[in-house]
Amino acid sequence: MMLKHTHSIKRRRSGGFTLVELLVVVSILALLIAILLPSLRGARRVSKRVACGGHLRSIGHGMRMYLNDSNDYLPVVADFPSISLAEDDPPKPGIATVLRPFIRKDNESAKDLEKELEADGEKVFKCPADIPGKIKRDGANSGKSYFQTENSSYKFNVFLPFFLQTPGEPFDLSVPVKLQEIVRSERAKQVYGSKPAEEEIWLLADYWTFHGKAGKSGSTNYLYVDGHVGDLEK
Repeated sequence: MMLKHTHSIKRRRSGGFTLVELLVVVSILALLIAILLPSLRGARRVSKRVACGGHLRSIGHGMRMYLNDSNDYLPVVADFPSISLAEDDPPKPGIATVLRPFIRKDNESAKDLEKELEADGEKVFKCPADIPGKIKRDGANSGKSYFQTENSSYKFNVFLPFFLQTPGEPFDLSVPVKLQEIVRSERAKQVYGSKPAEEEIWLLADYWTFHGKAGKSGSTNYLYVDGHVGDLEK
């Protein structure tokens, strides 16, 4: 009888886990999480960068349509629409305000155009990595994303007209200039040499280093004249 009872106790104990076994399992899980977590964070960062680049390409298509409509004249917009300069009368619009009507789906109907433009504009001009509070900002913009304050996560290169500036003479940034005049300018030839200027001159870029540390490859997306998206340093 005694032997039978002892065998029964051992059989019941073998059906569960000991405390040591549970600790080993928990330790292994914690180790796996510690190994995989940076990879998951990196994957999320890359996916946001890719989505952000896709948005810039869509904006590039809208820019091309705008240039076709404006006879190749670039828009005159504010670098930061949320900051109204005293000399800007009337205030300059933001790039999202100018390009939004040119960014739309090919199959949308006229009656739904206004609604579709609003929805597309909200999506295309917002970088997934432009998160409120992620970037340290001062004053009234503290804790806000660039999309919240500028209606766009992307800035337009407002200094492009300087390619046409005569050295030593003042230049008015409020005067529209043609993109192809910039691409073919003498300054572009001096700066880029034999390289195609269309591949080197950027039109729009992330407002900030949304995708990594400043100075690191891939931290900022740039949209170039030829339509490709990449780093500033290639």
